[in-house]
Amino acid sequence: MNNYGAFDPGYGGGKLAVIQDGKLKTGVVPSLVGKGHTDLGELSMLGIGRQRRRDLPDTVKVNGTTYLVGDGVERYAEPMYDLDFLRLRGGPELRALFYDVVYRVLGPGIHDLSLIIGLPVEVMLDKQQAEATLQGLKKWMVGEHSFSVSNDNVHLIVRQVKAGAQPLGALFAWGMDNQGKWRRDTEDLHAQVGMVDIGFNTLDLFAIAGAEISMRYTGGDTLGMRRAAEHLVREMQEVYDMDLSLHKADAMIRNRPPMFLVPPPANDPDAPVQKIDPRPLIDEALGRAATGILSFVRQGDKWGNGRQFHHQLITGGGAEALRSQLSEAFPRAYIMPRPVLANAIGLARLAQQAFN
Repeated sequence: MNNYGAFDPGYGGGKLAVIQDGKLKTGVVPSLVGKGHTDLGELSMLGIGRQRRRDLPDTVKVNGTTYLVGDGVERYAEPMYDLDFLRLRGGPELRALFYDVVYRVLGPGIHDLSLIIGLPVEVMLDKQQAEATLQGLKKWMVGEHSFSVSNDNVHLIVRQVKAGAQPLGALFAWGMDNQGKWRRDTEDLHAQVGMVDIGFNTLDLFAIAGAEISMRYTGGDTLGMRRAAEHLVREMQEVYDMDLSLHKADAMIRNRPPMFLVPPPANDPDAPVQKIDPRPLIDEALGRAATGILSFVRQGDKWGNGRQFHHQLITGGGAEALRSQLSEAFPRAYIMPRPVLANAIGLARLAQQAFN
């Protein structure tokens, strides 16, 4: 059976949504990929300290190469960091991430998919770049794939691939059911609807009016939650002389730990490590990110105050982290349920029509 789905190759996480037998299945894998293994041989702490082993990253094996994917990669290998748009065309990092999220959603065995790939608005607006990206994706995606994840074998057949703007998924997650049918009033499809998609490395604006794209209010930039992570990295370096990776900083921003360990002062090497409350620094980082994001959205030739829209949909991982700032700036805005997955869910629902 040919199933329909959507893959959102985000810089913070790879998201997959699949409609299988009328039911929605979803998964998210952090965009952490490295080459290596988790076998420690006979290394141990000899009974001292923590006895329970922490969760391991997934082990993806394809064409004789082993990749580690997901949370915990940094404990075993150097992650591959690639934040430019060329990453979206394919490469070891993206392929391993895709295979892992397919396994997490569908499990081992033989699977058949037709997929819409969610791409940033900035990529889709550039005709040459969009075509090159789609052709790059089709070149490696369409066809048969054999791989294993954590020693489970998967054989995947990808029959068709199309590209769609990531925030378009929010529209159909909001208005379409799992059978690919519009479930809201027809007037909502023909109303003015604006979507803001706040990802890790991208900020997308997308708008429709009369069921057509409203170019005036559509655009994109490489603003996003990465700016908050970068600010937190700088502050941790300056205040505590501690290096954090972008993904570690992003995880702190999303999870807001009440305590965090930092090195002792440099002039007192015998002092124990310090316990700090990182939340004031996290709040500052979120404030900086919100300022940049809202400044872009509110530009006179962009959204302004957003009151021209009948509906305002907010999606992406930043929607949850910046919920209070966004709600204050746009009182009529609707923050999507499961905002991290909303784009993939909507594009998967749309795929049932797009491929038929």
